Amino acid sequence: MAIALRVTTSDARGRRERLAASSPRIYSPLDWHGETGLNSTHPAGVALEMRWLQPLYHRLSGRPELLHALEQETGLRRTDPSDRSLLDHASLCHLLEQLHAAGEPHACAWLALQFDASVGSGQVYFLRSCAQLRELLAELMTNQPLMLPLGYFGFFIDLGADSFELRLQPYRPPARLAEQLLAEGALAWLKRILDLSLSICTVPMAARSMAPPAPCAEPLEALLGAPVQFGAPHGTLRYPARLLDQALPGGNPRIKHAMRAGFVAQLRNSDAPRPLSRRLIGCLLTHDGAGAGRASIEGMASRLGLSGREMRRQLMAEGMRFAEIHNAHRRRQAFQLLVQEGAPVEAVVRSLGYASRASLERAFATWFDTTPALARQARLQLAALAIDEDWSDPVPLLRMLPPSIHGPVDAAACLQDLEQPATPILQAYLLGLANRAEYGGHMLDDASGLAGQLRPARLGQLVQGLQLQAGPGRPVAALEPLWHARLAALARLPGLPWFDALSADEQRRTRQDLARYELGALLMYRLVGAPYGRLLGEAAAWPRARVLEQERLHFGLDRHVAGAMLLSAWGLPRRVIHTQRAASHPATPAARRLAALYEPPGSP
Repeated sequence: MAIALRVTTSDARGRRERLAASSPRIYSPLDWHGETGLNSTHPAGVALEMRWLQPLYHRLSGRPELLHALEQETGLRRTDPSDRSLLDHASLCHLLEQLHAAGEPHACAWLALQFDASVGSGQVYFLRSCAQLRELLAELMTNQPLMLPLGYFGFFIDLGADSFELRLQPYRPPARLAEQLLAEGALAWLKRILDLSLSICTVPMAARSMAPPAPCAEPLEALLGAPVQFGAPHGTLRYPARLLDQALPGGNPRIKHAMRAGFVAQLRNSDAPRPLSRRLIGCLLTHDGAGAGRASIEGMASRLGLSGREMRRQLMAEGMRFAEIHNAHRRRQAFQLLVQEGAPVEAVVRSLGYASRASLERAFATWFDTTPALARQARLQLAALAIDEDWSDPVPLLRMLPPSIHGPVDAAACLQDLEQPATPILQAYLLGLANRAEYGGHMLDDASGLAGQLRPARLGQLVQGLQLQAGPGRPVAALEPLWHARLAALARLPGLPWFDALSADEQRRTRQDLARYELGALLMYRLVGAPYGRLLGEAAAWPRARVLEQERLHFGLDRHVAGAMLLSAWGLPRRVIHTQRAASHPATPAARRLAALYEPPGSP
């Protein structure tokens, strides 16, 4: 769902410096956790800006001796709002434990509830542009490795009939009291995000904290407004389910779409805990391809304070290779700059470090099964139909279909169930996501590899986040025949001589290709609306070729060209894109075989 940031060679460094100067910090960099996508060398590792600790002076104004002791022993000091100096992690932990011993066990949670919307690289400004709370929570879930502060947690949402529970799960048990108190603070920050985004003050139904119970003047129950269970294995907040559809006062899809690239840029230039692959992408985005030539592992390693050997070793430990990350980055940037933004080809040649226009165009054809000019033409045809939102967002497509997977399920197993209406969309989008440089850039074209590349916990978060954002949906009656036709096409495969002759892997990929055959039709309906639905109704018994011809005549392109553009924007490999593009004018035996499965009964 993140959109690649356009950074040209002329303004990359200046933009980076401006963003770095304007981005409030609550994190410090940490190492990548190979199993979870987060940090492991220090489970909390948080360095907090001193200015965010200033409310303690007011809270403890009646205890000057405690303030003096904290200043002497932890480095706490008075400062003004413009001071960005940090209290390091060890000192912050010592501060929290000292406050706990002095009868202030919930000071971290209290501080988190004082934060304003500028904390955390301005994440709240982005989040509250969502339309509803469910959309906000889905953004937190799907972008969790970068967005959650004090962030050594997995973020999960357990949906019930009348309530939902936000859960922060540490990736390893806290080793000291301070880490439990930081976890409690992160839980309070989640509540603060909701309070800052909704038009009402949210009051949880119940809460759980990992910290032990402790006597104090202001218990955690009073801070959160709910009964609290202490000593829990993870922190939770439970809210009424009706809040999920609560409209956010700042919600605006156009503003959110416009803000996304800037928000991603702020995160890339913040001090948030990031894996080496994400830090490497930040270097690639600001690499001057024209002045420095093709990016090299030695040059990128030097910018990150590593040797080339150290970078290779760290990437290898994560199952990644520099060449694949670099290639995936170039692929995504080429589509973003040439197709989405319409940048001049020669400028992209220089920005991405290609030797010539011809070499970039060859790479583009290898990636997207077309030329930059033809892809841009298709994008302009979509733009003539399009709304001012992100046309490649999968969530509006999910909302047009009956819901499928819900609740805490085995996402990897459910993603293989092609009879579910939403599975082809989830499969295709997550395949593209898994192919991005952030996940190593190793190209997948088979959904069976998703759990290995994204890891099961992350895959589950992404699936649940997308479905949470889609909500119950409003199935479109005009589209119902499409997924019934998909079920019929899939049912016809077994027993066909050409299909039975395929290997097991080829059969699985063919089933996936067939299941997402009509993705472009969903996109066309989203962009065109009722006129496209009327055409689908009129054309129910028409031969396939006539339907596609009428789509091109009325709307400038057919569903398969639109589908190829959608799969390209999501990041799927050339083989998958070619299958979709070839369906527009089936000329090869393979393309004709798939098209025949979607012909209406009685067609010649």
